[in-house]
Amino acid sequence: MLKRIKKLLERNLITIASAISVLIAYLSLAKIKLGVETLSISNVDKLEHFIAYFVLGLSWFVANKKNKLLAKWKIFICLVAYGAFLEILQATMTSYRAGDIVDLGANSLGVLMAYLLFDKIQVKMVDILWG
Repeated sequence: MLKRIKKLLERNLITIASAISVLIAYLSLAKIKLGVETLSISNVDKLEHFIAYFVLGLSWFVANKKNKLLAKWKIFICLVAYGAFLEILQATMTSYRAGDIVDLGANSLGVLMAYLLFDKIQVKMVDILWG
């Protein structure tokens, strides 16, 4: 059973990373109304940006490790550019979102931390997943 799950995961890593990318684009550009009052914590959205791009970075680094599509630094640059592109779209294409350079910094820091973490754990993680 565990081997089947590993094979399924292995075959779908690019799909999973792509789905996370699309989800982040949607959350970045859609007008989302929550029916619940949320706590107003100063700059909590920066943490959300960091976490989203950390997960995005890890997903692409893991997907690439098995498939060897691109060098890690190219993925890093593409993900930072992706975050910048979404911030530009927020500023120019929506009236309900604002592009923010600090958000771009949080995005980039999330990808950087994923890059550094993946660099440290990639051997162990690949051995565990694909033994």
